[in-house]
Amino acid sequence: MRLAVISDIHGSLPSLDAVLDEIHCSAVDGILVAGDMTCGPHSVEVLRRLQAEGCRMVLGNNEDYLLRLDRGGAPDWWHTAKQWAFTRWVYRQMDRPSLDLLGTLPEQLVVTMPGTAPIRMFHGTPRSVNEHLYPGMSPEPLEAAFAATTEAVLICGHSHRPWQERRNGRLAFNPGAVFFPDNHDPGAQYALLTWEAGGWQVEHHSVAYDHARLRRDFEETGLLEKGGAIARACLLSVETGWNLLIELLEHAFALAASLGLPDCEYVPDEIWDQAVETFQWERTPAWQSTSSAST
Repeated sequence: MRLAVISDIHGSLPSLDAVLDEIHCSAVDGILVAGDMTCGPHSVEVLRRLQAEGCRMVLGNNEDYLLRLDRGGAPDWWHTAKQWAFTRWVYRQMDRPSLDLLGTLPEQLVVTMPGTAPIRMFHGTPRSVNEHLYPGMSPEPLEAAFAATTEAVLICGHSHRPWQERRNGRLAFNPGAVFFPDNHDPGAQYALLTWEAGGWQVEHHSVAYDHARLRRDFEETGLLEKGGAIARACLLSVETGWNLLIELLEHAFALAASLGLPDCEYVPDEIWDQAVETFQWERTPAWQSTSSAST
């Protein structure tokens, strides 16, 4: 019994195509998707592709954002702030069947395959789609996740970082990201979960894909122009291997704090413009700098 596990596709067809092509060569019995299928240049098309593959999916934080916009539950500033231009653009591209599909997705899913131990999948943690599991950096969320569940395997996404850890015979892992892995990997990541010798074993994989095609998708759909600095940061994160999205947000909120807004929920437009102007956009590709450092 073998399952493919993917996460954090973010509307990227080139990287998803590359991953699916490789998965199809692995004779899998199913595909699990740990959230964040949307919020990229081709969110609707990605959802259709995953449906056609018969994938089992859970809600990610970006799907939650789209549903809150659709259902009228979003804060007022989501509709106006430059910081949220990216999500607004994606929401405007969504069609009704896609939004209705998102509305049916659970935050957690228990998967039971014949003759195997059960699997629980969620995007962030069992507590929240927005919480991260970082075993090496912040152990408490993972300890809480194990304590709150009983399944043999826990699958998460959200952090864009591949990892796996075992505790008392149980396995937890993140397959990494199909769209901009946060470990200086230029490929699209996924995992294969195989039942053998009476237990689940996970293998992490990365596959190369056409970054130039992804840039064209950002440009030709209008996302790079209309999505503002967040769109630019996402694309450059793919092309350089640095998580410029997180760095940009940290820079913007630090600037807001220095200007007297230490606890703001979002960065006001005038401060956001300053943050975008003063952010260090130019970076050496991480895999190039890593290679240079090792020679």
